[in-house]
Amino acid sequence: MSAITTSTPMSEVLQLQRSAFHRDGPPSAALRRDRIDRFAHAVVSHSDDLVASISADFGHRPEITTLVSDVSTLAIEAELTRARVGAWMRPRHPWGRIGGAAGRLAGMRTQVQPSPLGVVGVMGIWNYPINLTAIPALSALAAGNRVMMKMSELIPNTSEVFANAMHDAFDVEELAVLTGDVTVSGEFASLDLDHLFFTGSARTGSAIMAAAAKNLTPVTLELGGKNPVVISEKTAADRSAMRRAAERVALSRIANAGQTCVSPDDVYVPELATRSFVQEVFNAWGRVVPDMFEENEVTTLINDAAYDRVVNLIEDAAAKGAQVIGSMRSDDDGEEALRAARILPPTVILGVTDEMEIAHEEVFGPVLAVHTYDDVDDVIDLLAEKPAPLVATWYGPHDPEFAAFVARTRSGSVSRNDFAVSQSLPGIPFGGVGRSGMGAYHGKAGFDTFSHLRAVVGSELPISLATLVTPTADTRLLKVVRQGIAGYTKVLERRRRR
Repeated sequence: MSAITTSTPMSEVLQLQRSAFHRDGPPSAALRRDRIDRFAHAVVSHSDDLVASISADFGHRPEITTLVSDVSTLAIEAELTRARVGAWMRPRHPWGRIGGAAGRLAGMRTQVQPSPLGVVGVMGIWNYPINLTAIPALSALAAGNRVMMKMSELIPNTSEVFANAMHDAFDVEELAVLTGDVTVSGEFASLDLDHLFFTGSARTGSAIMAAAAKNLTPVTLELGGKNPVVISEKTAADRSAMRRAAERVALSRIANAGQTCVSPDDVYVPELATRSFVQEVFNAWGRVVPDMFEENEVTTLINDAAYDRVVNLIEDAAAKGAQVIGSMRSDDDGEEALRAARILPPTVILGVTDEMEIAHEEVFGPVLAVHTYDDVDDVIDLLAEKPAPLVATWYGPHDPEFAAFVARTRSGSVSRNDFAVSQSLPGIPFGGVGRSGMGAYHGKAGFDTFSHLRAVVGSELPISLATLVTPTADTRLLKVVRQGIAGYTKVLERRRRR
């Protein structure tokens, strides 16, 4: 199989994998561990090539960003999955040990077997091309599936390195990597797969889901949204806690140049603390951004279209009355050099209103909208009315206010006092809800996503369930059933009177 594309049509690759899946049956735990090891080795042994290719595709991306957020995260996920896959494969007993034993004594044996789905398709994204493409593929392999991967068309160099590495580690019947433009992506989404996993924007995710629906292919969608951060009043009243929160928000907004689906878009700060919060954000940027420029370690926006899109959001906000505060000043030549390099200096926007595009569009750039509030309940009510984001973050103690924030808002996950902890720790399910996605992966959640929980029930009972629903002249059973329903009705009525 070529790194650029397969010489075999993708529909034939699908048939090859499906035939092999049915021929070989569910793989053993040993074979799944072997596939996990081969997959992880194919990535980590090509770390230097992946660092270089991802940087080339971006324009520039620091080595540490790729090694931590792409390569290391894959390695950690691989080791966790390898250690636990045997346990995850075991049949599950829905009645528990005692109930299961009683059922067997009565003549009923029940279990739920996690079964592979068949052939899983994974459509990757460009911003974290290993993390967000390889980890779901790894989970699908661990669940016993064959896997077809479609790399993003925006990262051709990375796609070539990754596809070559996987080609050397796997037969096409086990795993295939495909590349190509958006036309290829459309064809891929239309395949008669057993499951399709997609990471990207809500707009594209909707189109992918529509294409998959023609084959009734189930989908997992990892999307995005306007991720909010709330600075609690207790944090705002504590100078050191405020400084720490502002620094963490500031650094999280420039990670990968803001091209991160869990980056904060909007920050809500008590009104009296807003000025000091913004100053601390700029202080944090001032400590790190100059060194990033000095060492040529600034991540660039992925292409001109991405750069222009973020600039247009800023300009639209400014034209409609927002206050735009940049972290750098330069002359016309400097501005043009930054634009040519697709480097956008970190920016804060104050006074964002609902008619501004940035109030509704996920930014995907190093731009932070800061909002003020008087009563945190008003913020919670506001967030509850907005589309559910991928992550919501709270800076403050684990107290009743935080509990109310969790209970009364919707999001894929919640982080407290740091960036992305809800999706970075091993074994924690990661996924969206509503417009930020559907389904989850990482750890056991990923294994279950790519498995069918198949009920297997056997009966040694002397009578058949069919007998119970077949009318007969003997009305004794009918009387017993009626008595049982009447008794249950009384139980429910007593509960309602309590």
